[in-house]
Amino acid sequence: MKKNGAEKALITPDAIGWRLRLGEADQSIATLDEAVALVPSNARIDLALPCQSVLLERHRLPSTDRSELGDMLQLQLEKTLPFPVDEISNGFEVLDTGETESTVLSVTAQHSQLEEICAPLRQNGRVPESISLNALRVAAACPPDETVLATWPEQGQTVIAIFEKGKLGWAQSIAGTTTDEIMAELPAMLIAAELEGAPTNFSRILTAPGNLELVGALGNHFSRQVEPIQDPTDFSSGIDLLPNGWLHEANSRVRGEKLKQRLLAFAVVYLLLVAGAFIFLALQKRRIQKLQIQYAELAPKYDGIKKQSARWDALAPVIDPPRYTAEVLHLLARNRQGITPDVEFTTFNFRPTEWTLKGEATTDSHFSFTQKLKKDEDLQAFNMPPPNPPYVPIGNTGKVTFTIVGRPK
Repeated sequence: MKKNGAEKALITPDAIGWRLRLGEADQSIATLDEAVALVPSNARIDLALPCQSVLLERHRLPSTDRSELGDMLQLQLEKTLPFPVDEISNGFEVLDTGETESTVLSVTAQHSQLEEICAPLRQNGRVPESISLNALRVAAACPPDETVLATWPEQGQTVIAIFEKGKLGWAQSIAGTTTDEIMAELPAMLIAAELEGAPTNFSRILTAPGNLELVGALGNHFSRQVEPIQDPTDFSSGIDLLPNGWLHEANSRVRGEKLKQRLLAFAVVYLLLVAGAFIFLALQKRRIQKLQIQYAELAPKYDGIKKQSARWDALAPVIDPPRYTAEVLHLLARNRQGITPDVEFTTFNFRPTEWTLKGEATTDSHFSFTQKLKKDEDLQAFNMPPPNPPYVPIGNTGKVTFTIVGRPK
């Protein structure tokens, strides 16, 4: 589905609604329906989900191999999720690795919720190229060697997130966006995060710019300066929540559009070919008519040639020495010379179209005789198919009767 050189559109959750970044332009949009009208048809769409639409879980697993971690996480999700794992998209990030175990953050999105969110895009054939999480974008703006607490509004809620070593380690959404609502929920949120194993000894506090009241409240609570969250200009996530079936659907749509264009081109070419075919058929019809006239003129000559050929076939045994009756019998008799025990001829019938030789011999002398006949150059004018059966035993005498048929080639 990826188009080389195509413009990229990034859609992320805003404080209310969504935010669309297209090139250098950045604007708020109320719904994804508006994005369909604003995004160029050749642009690639990357969608970042709000935190409230996914399930985030920290896990400590007894492995350091990424493929093994994926299998273990799959088993863990099968046990804990209230819906089948084939109805979700999942990815994970490794937060920390010890000698024998790893700490990972699992990101899970249910397909039914993804379908509801992305319905305006999919109905217009604009399937996103990738679906990630907005909190993962914020992680790209955090220092890679610090533990950071960050808060920002998302679609009428507030996200409280912890980042460790430049990665998202824990996040929750709370209802409300006012300073009082956030500060009332913050202590309980930090206790919950600590119980799940997330670090709470923060070296940096970040919040969305513009809310001076929240900046002051956070600064007083943590006794440190609060900094604004920087919007990362370059972001790529190893977690893609795009359902596999959607990619197939998108590719099918692209192929469908290309097929329509090709069918239109083929239709034009087909019409030209049909017109050319009619012209060709008219020319061929004229040629056939000429050939029919020529055939009618030459038919008497062909009939004469056929009669002469039939006459030749009838006279060949008389005028063609290799096909004389006596000559054929002579050649057959010549080939039995030197074979012991003797090969005896009992019957020889000759017709212009076929001769038949019957005789008696032992199995060995019969075999030697037939081999000599096959190699005799003077008998190459005849086809001598092997009989079935090749011979018939005569009681317990050790002899057999045989039949050899020769037909002119």
